[in-house]
Amino acid sequence: MLETLRIPKRKFPCAVRTFWETLSEADREILMSNLCDFSIGHKTLEKALSNVGITLSDTAIARHRSGLCSCSKI
Repeated sequence: MLETLRIPKRKFPCAVRTFWETLSEADREILMSNLCDFSIGHKTLEKALSNVGITLSDTAIARHRSGLCSCSKI
């Protein structure tokens, strides 16, 4: 009876990747440089982005940096 049961795999979009895709090449380099600099804390980066009008949570940044987001599965 359940031989044809298919459970779709959910793909959760990464907020960092979604935002990154909207940026120009120059802005992508700046964001990636800051994301790769682990001396900058997640919350510090969140606040700096917020100061320029960008909403990206420290949790999303932490998940992306740790490889726990969907980006690591692509």
